[in-house]
Amino acid sequence: MQVTRGTEQKLIVEHVLNIGKFQFYSNMVVGEFFEGVHVTHENAVKPIQIAKELYGDSEPIVYVSHRLHSYSMNPVGYHRTVQLFPNFIGFAIVSENKYRRMLVSLEKLFIKKPTAVFYELGQAFEWAGELLEEYHTSDL
Repeated sequence: MQVTRGTEQKLIVEHVLNIGKFQFYSNMVVGEFFEGVHVTHENAVKPIQIAKELYGDSEPIVYVSHRLHSYSMNPVGYHRTVQLFPNFIGFAIVSENKYRRMLVSLEKLFIKKPTAVFYELGQAFEWAGELLEEYHTSDL
């Protein structure tokens, strides 16, 4: 199986839903929730369904949360949401906002996958590429 390095990811498709914009790359999904949205397990199901259609149940995926806007979420729902997508292998958060970056320590309690925080999207892509490479190397 060929893994595309993080910085070389090619955009497959972009979906704009009522909760945000989701860009689907070779092995990565970048989600950007809209200002003021309240993210729940129920409204997070649609982007996961799209991902399942694109990647199936075995292609490893890293989710990148590009936090440009202010929105709310219940981190307790992460566990249920992650269970819907078994090939989710890592979670990156991109934000320059100090408060949004601090929330990551709370989120890590609910997401039992490798998690990292970055200031720029390019850094998250690079980390995702390394994580995917590691995953495939250990999978052989």
